[in-house]
Amino acid sequence: MLNVYSWAEYFPAPMLRRFESETGIHVNYTVMDSNDVMETTLSAGHSGFDLVTVNASPHLAREIPKHLWQPLDKSRIRTIGNADPSIMRTLQRVDPGNRYAIPWMWGTVGVMVNPDKIRAASSEPSRAIDKVFKPEVIARYQDCGVTILDSWVDVLPALSAWLGHKDIAADPASLRELAAAFNAIRPYLRRISTSGYYQQLGEGESCVALGYSGDAMIARRLAADAANGVRIEYAFPETQVGVYVDSFAIPADAPHPANAHAFIEFAMRPEISAEVAAYIGFATGNAAAIPLLPAEVRNNAGIYPPAEVRERFSLGRAFTPTEERALGKAWLRMKSGH
Repeated sequence: MLNVYSWAEYFPAPMLRRFESETGIHVNYTVMDSNDVMETTLSAGHSGFDLVTVNASPHLAREIPKHLWQPLDKSRIRTIGNADPSIMRTLQRVDPGNRYAIPWMWGTVGVMVNPDKIRAASSEPSRAIDKVFKPEVIARYQDCGVTILDSWVDVLPALSAWLGHKDIAADPASLRELAAAFNAIRPYLRRISTSGYYQQLGEGESCVALGYSGDAMIARRLAADAANGVRIEYAFPETQVGVYVDSFAIPADAPHPANAHAFIEFAMRPEISAEVAAYIGFATGNAAAIPLLPAEVRNNAGIYPPAEVRERFSLGRAFTPTEERALGKAWLRMKSGH
């Protein structure tokens, strides 16, 4: 048995069936709502999960010192050499020596739009990030639907960068500035959610979303499968570009760690990683899989950004406990409007 805790799209059913067929290990798949909920679940102990996909920063960064994860036995993962060296180096910022995590998928935080609905709502040009954070711009699109992630670690740094700051701060004055900026756009938001927002976009029920690059590709696929004529475009913020890395990690009290290692070894096979990456649209953390990707995926700038965009990449830093509490509480107040 293998108990997996991950995002809804990360391990398609055909992949899981193939793993079960090859190994005889049955997979129980629980869908993750957020990294914060995951952390709370694991912190309570005896979660029963064997394998989790965890965000590198700030979550993995603060969870390793809490001993929530067990060191990987790399001798059990013969395919570990396929991991992208550049992504592994990025992970070393939060996981020195790459002891606890192996990258699965990575991507960026950007702006998804339905160009047809956008043009119908307004002919005024605007920067991509202004469609989310500038009150007079987002107001144009409130009727066709604007959504934003329910994730302060993604939203607040982007908002801080839009306000002109190089890094996000958690002092009272900075929090007041962030709150004022968010409160100015909150009346125009239809939804604040990290799950399902891309489905609304793909179904034409919304027209602007601040979200993950991989989710933009999922929205495109949903629209294509439905043949509903909905088009989705993805744009990088003109300020800093948030980057996330979701990695395999095994909880410290995992009941079936050997099966978790077996799954990682299976998933990191080039053909498996390539098949999943091509299907879900996230950038793979498996360098050996990239040559196997279809050209339209491999050359998609929304998935694998050009150099000038990479120069603006920003991996979220680890926050102190005091900063975590301040930013988390501020975000709850912003969402509720209090």
